Amino acid sequence: MGDALVDQNQLEQIGTYVKNNLGQWLRDQNIISFPDRGLDKELLERMVTIEQQLKYQNEKFDMMLELSDKRFQAVDKRFEDQQKYMDKRFESVDKRFNMLTWFIGIGFVLITTLMSVYNFIG
Repeated sequence: MGDALVDQNQLEQIGTYVKNNLGQWLRDQNIISFPDRGLDKELLERMVTIEQQLKYQNEKFDMMLELSDKRFQAVDKRFEDQQKYMDKRFESVDKRFNMLTWFIGIGFVLITTLMSVYNFIG
């Protein structure tokens, strides 16, 4: 296991060797042709096409994000409006319960008073 370890100097030598010979290896395998150490015209055209497509995709993605943000803002607005409506409804119900509580309290006082008066009279 100790034999497989490679130090930094050996890694740099391997990297330099691969860089120096990579072009020749690719030419030998007919993977890419390098006329005069430059990229061929077809490859450059393909790269430009890919860049244009990526730019178009990024613009579409940005537009979709903007539209989704607008939708979320509209949903937030609806939730806020619904919350305000619910608050008004609860205030209305609270007023009704307060009135009912007063009426029940007045009723108990009235009944207690009538019972006390009846005990004194009868």
